[in-house]
Amino acid sequence: MLEGILGQLNWTTCIILLIVAWLWTLVPKRRKGIPHGPPVFPIFGNIPSLISRDPLDAFTALRNKYGDLYGLFVGQEFTVIINGYDAIHEALVKKGDIFAKRPRSEFHQLMFKDPGIVFANGEAWRQNRKFTQMALNEFGYGWTEKTMEERINEEVIHFIQEVEQQTEAFNIGEIVNLSVANVISGILFGQRSDYKDPQFVACLNSVGEAAELFTRSSLLMSCFPILKKFPGDFLGLKKIEEVREKPKTFLKSVCSRHAESYDELKERRNVMDLYRREISSKKDNVDGNIFNETHMRVLMGELLSAGSETTATCVIWIILYLIKDVSLQKRLQADIDDVIGTERQPTLNDRKRLAYVEATILEGLRIAPVAPLSVPHAVHEDTMFRGFLIPKETTVLVNLHSVLKDPATWDEPESFRPERFLDNTDNITIPKEFIPYSAGRRACLGESLARMELFLYITALLQKFDIAPENPESLENIKGNLGMTYSPSPFKVKLTPRR
Repeated sequence: MLEGILGQLNWTTCIILLIVAWLWTLVPKRRKGIPHGPPVFPIFGNIPSLISRDPLDAFTALRNKYGDLYGLFVGQEFTVIINGYDAIHEALVKKGDIFAKRPRSEFHQLMFKDPGIVFANGEAWRQNRKFTQMALNEFGYGWTEKTMEERINEEVIHFIQEVEQQTEAFNIGEIVNLSVANVISGILFGQRSDYKDPQFVACLNSVGEAAELFTRSSLLMSCFPILKKFPGDFLGLKKIEEVREKPKTFLKSVCSRHAESYDELKERRNVMDLYRREISSKKDNVDGNIFNETHMRVLMGELLSAGSETTATCVIWIILYLIKDVSLQKRLQADIDDVIGTERQPTLNDRKRLAYVEATILEGLRIAPVAPLSVPHAVHEDTMFRGFLIPKETTVLVNLHSVLKDPATWDEPESFRPERFLDNTDNITIPKEFIPYSAGRRACLGESLARMELFLYITALLQKFDIAPENPESLENIKGNLGMTYSPSPFKVKLTPRR
């Protein structure tokens, strides 16, 4: 009977059956006890489940179906997504020693060879984090010749002068990004760059470009791991290296100029001075010493991109909501006029008397979290969590968006309502679920700096200008794009001087 059936099959049918059988072997198998998730497809795993106009909506739909802990196959690689405040707090705070790791996949090891702070693990991460915290304390939050507030306000003056020159509608996001980057640049290197400096501009633009290429290449490697064995550059790794040369060129130039002016015997002026001191003090300690010129450039580059991209994106989101709601803009301007007036610059001391401005900034951080999935975490050993097994070397994504948009915490979470951060006496009140900068050991070190910048930039802008969209109808089509950060599509504004 079998021979009769086979005899009736033509070659096309046989090939189709062989392809189906081969594809079946490419379907990732869910290990017993791991978190549940949607049906798995050959080659691509669960990537089709994430296809959406806004990927964050897809993550929300999966949470509604599978709960606060679910697992997805990104190609052949298993990834766990943790949702909701309680689960995230348990992972990052209560079990922080397990979940504070970064992924060690083949792709990550190819891309992040030198220890920085973002994707480092172990002793390299501990030393860099300790150094960075100490450096920020000394050259920012602590008492120095120039305080953090003075550094920010100096740059805000340059920012206001630059936007004053724009006589037509323009993309304010480009100038915001350059200006905010200059704040952290001053802290790191003791210098600012002109907004038209080609190396500086190329360095900052490369961040988003590299993130897009990283995503593409990592997906290709996850879905088609055999490509890494092929000749040529099917994975696009050479293109990534080309893009990464842009910040390297800028940083090498900065480091070279800094080395010429550095004097170990003189008072330290910036973070790079402190790093060179660490190089000198630890040069005889061969074992476990990560401090050298190459690692300095890596760390400075990470701090520059992390300290500018996220804050600038949040400023841009807030501007977008302000031009969508003219009445909100007018209310904030009236408060600023009453407290500050029109002549002097805003200061951080004004925050207590400008509670609605502060509440607007907090709402901007909540409604459009610029790092909604944070930076990937990982477990480096088999881990039991909430009744499920998370296998060794699994990537873990922390869905901060699920906390900041959770209707169980926030009434009408999709509405922009600053008053949700004010109590009955108009004082700022912040729920424990407000974690836009993540939590635990890997929480953002620059949160205090970012909150200062947001207040001083937004307040100064509203003090000086009425902000309007180039075309109000175009605002309806603006959506968020998930890349290096969750950022709005580019839009143009018109600024009208208020005085």
